[in-house]
Amino acid sequence: MSRNHALLVGVADQNPQEPFAPGPSLDLMTTLLEDLGRVGPAWTVTRLEGPQATREGILAALAALESRIEPHDAVLFYFVGHGGIVEIRDLDPPFGGRPVFYVTGFRPGTDWYFTGVLDLELSLILSRMDRRCGNVTAILDCCYAATVVRGPSWPLSESPEWLRELASRWQGLAGDDVEPLLHPRGHPGVVRLAGASSLGKSYAARSAEGHLGHLTRVFAEVLNAAGLDLAQLSWEAVAHRVREQLIWDRYFEEQWVTLAGPRRRLLFSILEVPPRHQVAFVPRERGGGGWLRAGAMQGLEVGDRWQLLDPRRNDDERPRSPVLLQVTAVDLNRAAVEAIDDHDTGDAPLAPPGTCAVLLGASHRQPVLVDGPRTLRQAVSDSSWLEPFSGDPDEAGQGLLAVLSLRGDRLEVRSAGENFAPARFASDAGGVRAAIDLMQDWARVRRLLRVAEDRAAHGGPITMTLHPGRGRALETGTQLHVGDRLQISISCSKEQRSQFVNVVLVDVAGRPTLVDGAEPEGREILGGERVLFGLHPGARPQRGQQGLELTLPPGVDTDRPRPLLVIALSSNRPIPLGHLVDLDPTRALFRDKPRPRRAASRRIGTEPRARTGPEPCRDWSALVWRGELAP
Repeated sequence: MSRNHALLVGVADQNPQEPFAPGPSLDLMTTLLEDLGRVGPAWTVTRLEGPQATREGILAALAALESRIEPHDAVLFYFVGHGGIVEIRDLDPPFGGRPVFYVTGFRPGTDWYFTGVLDLELSLILSRMDRRCGNVTAILDCCYAATVVRGPSWPLSESPEWLRELASRWQGLAGDDVEPLLHPRGHPGVVRLAGASSLGKSYAARSAEGHLGHLTRVFAEVLNAAGLDLAQLSWEAVAHRVREQLIWDRYFEEQWVTLAGPRRRLLFSILEVPPRHQVAFVPRERGGGGWLRAGAMQGLEVGDRWQLLDPRRNDDERPRSPVLLQVTAVDLNRAAVEAIDDHDTGDAPLAPPGTCAVLLGASHRQPVLVDGPRTLRQAVSDSSWLEPFSGDPDEAGQGLLAVLSLRGDRLEVRSAGENFAPARFASDAGGVRAAIDLMQDWARVRRLLRVAEDRAAHGGPITMTLHPGRGRALETGTQLHVGDRLQISISCSKEQRSQFVNVVLVDVAGRPTLVDGAEPEGREILGGERVLFGLHPGARPQRGQQGLELTLPPGVDTDRPRPLLVIALSSNRPIPLGHLVDLDPTRALFRDKPRPRRAASRRIGTEPRARTGPEPCRDWSALVWRGELAP
């Protein structure tokens, strides 16, 4: 019988510069888990706080938790306190030579000194738990928590004794069993909900009793608003709701809640909802309509039709009728929408902030030549991205997206324009759905490519360089081979304050995936900074393990070179791409490259602003690299 285990860690800080008392946050999470246990499986909760929440105490509690779990159990690790970044100057990699994220441990008294649990330690422990039970969640309500290798760092010239001992022990551990766990692709099953992006801060409300983290507060509010019905809540839906509700409450976007890992999972479960390619909705403060948190730079167009996935129920417990929206205006990173059916909400918002929206019908659908029965044409017509081509096939030209043919008991899909690898499916209902899904990915790639290539001609603040391992830079049109490894370097000009960057790799099957799955809305880099995707602290360069390994996707058997694309988008605001790219971490290509030391950090800005939709971006740029992958 499966069990639910939770380790709640709250670390107090008595330093007068940044005091913190985690009691209210721990109380709320404890109450939430008790309430969940009354409507579902009970939780065994271990609460660690006060003088017990030292570095040694946290590690001991994690080890005890690891020893208790069994296959099919569910595990929650919750931390509230200070998070930080340190640059360790007197140690070799993997701890030295890079900014290291850590969660603080308890320090008696008011004097500050370095203590805490480091990124690789926490990553390794959670990975081992995931390997045992397959259902692990980490909620980090602290600063700089989105990834373990980012954020403004401070230098440490002389390591304390505990850190030197850890580095010595680690050298004996860094073998074949450890390296796969340290690479994010080695544990894509761990859900990570972070209270802030990796250049952002996490905030808390202060009272006489202590501090209540805003991530913790809104997370509990969202679950209670859904009636604690976890059978209806995916992590993706909850993350959108928590992020946008927090922004709505606080009137600024500095605290950017981030979700990584298996986002389609139901909360604290291994069950998943189907992929939906969602984007967040932000309502007007009064009356109907609102905005989608995606715009022209993410391929949205006037006339696109969307549907809100409102999880709330009516007073009689029946699901609410769907709300249909149409895009009426498009900015760079947001789109104004109006309800196209009768949904009079009076002065109330149309739906809560962060309600998910899915595309019902693109304003310009991509034509598909169908060679088969009427039912096959109807399946294409029912797609939100596709339409059957009705003209003369010889006159279709470059506008044709694909050819869908029935050959005996098999469906064949061929790319008409981009020359992606052909695919074959069974002719049953499941095969038809798979064929439609593939062609919809091609349609999404076409729209993203059109937007990116139009913008790439104008230049911008970022540059992108591709390297095959340690070799020279790759020129456009270069042919790579299966088994080659790819490193992608992104640099931001010194004139920029900072830029969010999202990089998409389109494989030979035409499937788009995020290169950096740890921050799906984009990775913020500072002006003058250079980041490299495809490396991670755990791998040993001499083993040839550095770089993203290029492989043929499952089911693809190509006998000749096929297109391989890399698309980079940059903006001064986050770049959600969930409506275009499947964010499933089992498909994403992750990176865990340590950053070089930075001379400056971004100023944290928390100026309130009116509730007038997502904060507009001022500028954006795009880069496209086209190459080939051969067998």
